[in-house]
Amino acid sequence: MVSHSIAVCNYNMADTIERSLRSMLDQVDDRFEVVVVDGGSDDGSVEIVRRLADEYDALRLVALRPDPERYLGADRNRSFEESRGEYVLESLDTDDYYFDGVIEDFVEIYHQLESQLDFEFFLSGTGINAAPRSLLLDVPYYNLGGAEDRDLWRRLLARGQLVWLDHGPVFERIGYHKSLRDEIRRDVHGKVCDFQSGISLPSCLSWAVSHERYYILEEPCHPLLRPAKAAYHLVTFPYAYLLARGRERHDAPPGFERRGTLERVIHEERRTLSEIEARYGVEIDRSALSETGREVYDL
Repeated sequence: MVSHSIAVCNYNMADTIERSLRSMLDQVDDRFEVVVVDGGSDDGSVEIVRRLADEYDALRLVALRPDPERYLGADRNRSFEESRGEYVLESLDTDDYYFDGVIEDFVEIYHQLESQLDFEFFLSGTGINAAPRSLLLDVPYYNLGGAEDRDLWRRLLARGQLVWLDHGPVFERIGYHKSLRDEIRRDVHGKVCDFQSGISLPSCLSWAVSHERYYILEEPCHPLLRPAKAAYHLVTFPYAYLLARGRERHDAPPGFERRGTLERVIHEERRTLSEIEARYGVEIDRSALSETGREVYDL
């Protein structure tokens, strides 16, 4: 009986989707299903998933028609609605190859924590996350397509329902070959979504010129490049703010209205497995993990 759903969203990842999905499917048992919500791909991705579904009983496809008003956040919500498991692993990407054993071990850690904690929580790692389906339906994504994860983290942190596990790599990137123009477009769109999520423009400009704890959630910035990076942000933040005007807006949780607050809180909350044990007064049985799991999750 399926108790865990791996919820995957895809859009035009034909070059990587088969290898990525096989890396998930080949390492899980019959407790798991993999639900792929395709947001309207036109590159052959859907046909690849359908062929794989003939090979793997655990794989299900939900193919949606293209809709310019539907973004990744809405697709993620649809994947939760379609999931049959009581627990959902979400935000696994179809341009990542997941190392053998890391999924079941992450779930093992989740359930050991769950048995000792008295609150419902979202366990967030790097490239892998788990939560009760009921929580994801209660705190859904907003229909955003660039900073939907950051927005969800703010709301979960404000509710005291996010546990952040610091661990080693669980995947290899197999599809990250974007041009500079693509990276700039992605960055600007993420900023637009931050403004839609209630982040204030003055705080963004202040963050742009501040070098304190630079880029906790991004690639490190060399000190000599910081002035150029700051100038880039001072231009793109106002531009993104103008683009966000007239779009759907949401209020940020109290205390999270400023750009940089989320990064600082995550820096403070991110803990290794041993630090989580100390913080919450719990104990994780490492013998229940595979050798790979102990190497990856027990830093």
